[in-house]
Amino acid sequence: MLSKSSSITIQLLEPIIFVEPKSNSHNVIRGTINLRLPKTTTINSLSIRFDGRMDTRSYSFEAMENKGAFVQKKALARQRLMIYPTLEQTDHTRPLVLHAGLTQYGFEMEIPSGLPESIDCSDVKVEYSVTAIMDVCTSSFLGVKRHTEKEFCKEIIRIVRLPFEDTILGDNTTDIIDSQTHKSAWMDYQIVIGKKAVSIGSELPITFRFKPTNEGVTVDHVSLQILERRDLYRETTHTNHSVYSVDLHEKNKVAIPTGALKKRWEGKLLYKVPDGKSLVHSTQEYPDFKIGHTLLVSISLSIPGTGRYRVQKLVTYQTSIDILDDSIGKMETLKLPSYDSPPPFDNTQFVFGEYDRKFADPPCYADIYA
Repeated sequence: MLSKSSSITIQLLEPIIFVEPKSNSHNVIRGTINLRLPKTTTINSLSIRFDGRMDTRSYSFEAMENKGAFVQKKALARQRLMIYPTLEQTDHTRPLVLHAGLTQYGFEMEIPSGLPESIDCSDVKVEYSVTAIMDVCTSSFLGVKRHTEKEFCKEIIRIVRLPFEDTILGDNTTDIIDSQTHKSAWMDYQIVIGKKAVSIGSELPITFRFKPTNEGVTVDHVSLQILERRDLYRETTHTNHSVYSVDLHEKNKVAIPTGALKKRWEGKLLYKVPDGKSLVHSTQEYPDFKIGHTLLVSISLSIPGTGRYRVQKLVTYQTSIDILDDSIGKMETLKLPSYDSPPPFDNTQFVFGEYDRKFADPPCYADIYA
């Protein structure tokens, strides 16, 4: 039986694994096992285990009576890497004696390709973990061997999908969605969405272009909504929907004209994608589930009617949009510094403690080998 221990901790080098869409390449998890032992300890074995599990909501009659609890569970991965004893050891029964204090073991483990991305929503939950397991040999006060005890430490590791292939190389990071010009009986309009893929909680710039085709047309209101669709694939597909309002960002400084449009108008408004646990990110289509999103833009107009009355009209535009995990928006690797950025040095530097010099450009090749 495993017992959680304060003697073991895991330090993951990459607690988030970023994978490209539809990639079949294998990924590697790396980290360090820290053993802080209060006294000399005899260890029979030390290992690292990677686990993946998917829980999906059941729609059976019994589950519906239980408010649709997660009852269908599926193992996605389980593999183990032995730290001790090693494969090179001839005597695998020989225990390892560690003295009191800190002992560290680094590890690398290749994990399977094609794993579903981590997700946690009302219909499906995909979670991955890394567990360090230490088999400790305990003895009585007389020194007689008594039994073994397994202690463990567990850390959650996330698999996050990148929006496009070659994202790390800087390709396809500025794709936009252009509605092209739509014509109505009252106004021509064009909507340009600044991002084809946007992370939860991040900024979403949208450019509006309005050209009135009748006199007295006013734009009363523009609203944005994200429509979320969650599909679970069983013998029959079960689909659920949610709707989320998208509000203007606090940094937005542009307002749509309140009066009648007399000429062509263009403006870029800044919105914020909702954050929190309600809205979840989009996923690829997997054998068991898929989560997709649609952005709906609604423009409320009013046009002159009979007498002093005005008539309300509504024009809409909708498009698929890729909602990304919030960690994508925090990726520093996508914001590479320019090549000519000044070096982060003061005027005077000590290089390896050998000499003192002022920072200067490297000498030319011809000056060295003239």
